[in-house]
Amino acid sequence: SKKTQALLRELGFSRPTPPQVAAIPRILAGDSVLVIAPTGSGKTEAALLPVLDRLSQSQRQGIGLLYVTPLRALNRDMQGRLSRLCGSLGLTVDIRHGDTPQKDRRRQSAKPPDVLITTPETLQAILPGKVMRRNLRDVRHVIVDEVHQLVQDRRGTQLAVALERLGQATPEVFQRIGLSATVAQPEIVARFFGGGTPLSIIEASREKLMDFKVEWPKPNDEDYETARDLYISPENAASINLMSDLMGEARSTLVFVNARDTAELLGHRFSLVSPDIGVHHGWLPREERERVEREFKAGRLKGIVCTSTLELGIDIGSVDLALQYMSPRQVTSLIQRVGRAGHSLDRVSKGVTVTVSSDDTVESLAAAEAARERDLEPLKVHRHARDVLGHQVVGSVLDAGGRASVESIRTVVTRADPYTDLPPDAFDRVVAFLTDLRLLRRDGGDLVPTSRTRGYYYENLSTIRDERRYVAIDIATQKPVGVLGEEFMMLRARQGYNFIVRGKTWKILKIGEDGVLYVDAVTDPLAATPGWDGDMLSVHFPLAVRTSRLRREIDERLALHGPEEVTESLVKAWPLNRTGVKRLVDEVAEHRRTGAPVPSDRRILIEGFDRFLIVHAGFGEIVNETLGDLLEELLARKSLVRFWWATAHRILLELVIDTKDLDLKEIADDLFGIDAAEVDRSLDILTEEHLPIGYYMKFIAERMGAMKRGLMVAADELNSIELRFRGTPIREEGLREAMLLHTDYDAVR
Repeated sequence: SKKTQALLRELGFSRPTPPQVAAIPRILAGDSVLVIAPTGSGKTEAALLPVLDRLSQSQRQGIGLLYVTPLRALNRDMQGRLSRLCGSLGLTVDIRHGDTPQKDRRRQSAKPPDVLITTPETLQAILPGKVMRRNLRDVRHVIVDEVHQLVQDRRGTQLAVALERLGQATPEVFQRIGLSATVAQPEIVARFFGGGTPLSIIEASREKLMDFKVEWPKPNDEDYETARDLYISPENAASINLMSDLMGEARSTLVFVNARDTAELLGHRFSLVSPDIGVHHGWLPREERERVEREFKAGRLKGIVCTSTLELGIDIGSVDLALQYMSPRQVTSLIQRVGRAGHSLDRVSKGVTVTVSSDDTVESLAAAEAARERDLEPLKVHRHARDVLGHQVVGSVLDAGGRASVESIRTVVTRADPYTDLPPDAFDRVVAFLTDLRLLRRDGGDLVPTSRTRGYYYENLSTIRDERRYVAIDIATQKPVGVLGEEFMMLRARQGYNFIVRGKTWKILKIGEDGVLYVDAVTDPLAATPGWDGDMLSVHFPLAVRTSRLRREIDERLALHGPEEVTESLVKAWPLNRTGVKRLVDEVAEHRRTGAPVPSDRRILIEGFDRFLIVHAGFGEIVNETLGDLLEELLARKSLVRFWWATAHRILLELVIDTKDLDLKEIADDLFGIDAAEVDRSLDILTEEHLPIGYYMKFIAERMGAMKRGLMVAADELNSIELRFRGTPIREEGLREAMLLHTDYDAVR
């Protein structure tokens, strides 16, 4: 409309971006679309402008647009961006989330806004409400922001069904618009939120220009001095000093790290050098995160050390440079993070990964190479999630005012893509389980509430796990060295186990009854398991193989040329600093001089070192965990294995005897000489005996109302949970989730 055009001129929109040119006509025509475009390309406005224009010309009584974002911080952002747009067009906008005051909720019920910004969980909360459900009758448009973040999460599965439930409340079919960053399989995302009809895919015609570099600094005298002052290794000191120099050359920088404790540690190190560096991660209070965002946007902070919390499109102003400390571990994450710099289509997004070791460097190079080629990790979607299904069945009964037929609920749920091919008997088993738990009661072909129904539904709006945190105490100083997550505690932690936290290796001496770990600092070059808190990404099979292929490239070049010539050629070919290239080439050359073959994507190497057996296998954590289980089974027959752990590039086994007393060739022949039938039999055994099914069952049982939320469960109690819920949907769901997240049997075979 002319009114909207005048507003755009007033706001300084001179010409549309490629995503806007492609998307606006389709959205104005009423098409349901998935808009895929880089950060800063104007895709949010591509969705909002045509929708707001149509709303400003329509007559309604209730909410016309639902804007769903995965984070409250994005909600706050959107409220600010939408307020001026809506105000100029005569529209009202409001925000609704779990912390919305009661008086604001009453106001929204009595006088609903034209635009409501909310989260997936809050949509769940308002769907059954009598007044708010009436206010949702006039919804004509639903925009889901950052859909790539939701599609691989139970929250996305929950939202997909919620949109079908919303459809039951709206007499007219509403328009669906998804906004996404670059994803590997856009057709999966388009189908996921399409409700039986996939969204039409609109990809930006112009690719965002990105510059990926990797720097592996060699410690110099200044770095050794920094290491002594800060009590860190020279390698880490070199990385910190390099990042400080790079930040000094830029006006504003985001420093991405892979774990919260690293963010705190690095932020502290930087604060000793410069006071204008902030820290941002999910464990900080909301007020502190908002303060850091405001200070950075205002230019009072020069940099922020952050986790994935700032990967998404939170408005923090202009970013000149994105630094990644150590390997990003996933290509998709690297693209998202680097895309935060140069936050517009006409600016190059500059990103530098600063590494601390050879493994770290080669993996980072592989990630940069894959990012340039847009070779992204495949999506892992939660299909048929039983716990989400149970909650949505209960919600559907409440939506209907207290009585709904089983078949009508089945029809609504199976319109959502995650459940379109759900076997009828699987649905029936979940319904029967809900009635066994007295969360619902069956009355002929209908389901009706019980006294537990409403309480269960509202207590389980969130699908996010309620994980406990565990403190590790240094036995020597009696001071905390870190906080560990429940997954680490249940699946890995045991007396004698070595792990890494805050850049140091620690041995677990004792686990107290209260869950406190007492640890001692040790020197163990083979320890590679971070005691992470649940936010560490796994390296997937394709990136791990690509990493091993780069090592093979160095090896093959050294077979034909000297180290200096190979270094010169790779400096031209790779986005890695000369020092880093030379260190990698020299390391492989030194390995070749020993006469031992170099492990690669085509060669698995088994090496003995004291009591340690090292299997160099660059296949990623998921595949290596399975190979480690197979190897443990093989060596367990000889009672040889004390502990073992796996990384993306090798499997490490601590044995009870020195490897000099073993025939390593025999072990290799035994492991890799297994025929296909034996592999299948072994994998069946591993599925039942080694997958962390009980761990996932605990949280599933909580979400299905079969266990109280937040109970402390020791690792040795997980078996009792498996036995207690054997033959139920909780066991089915635990197996499904463990298989999805911990197996890649095709790659193993």
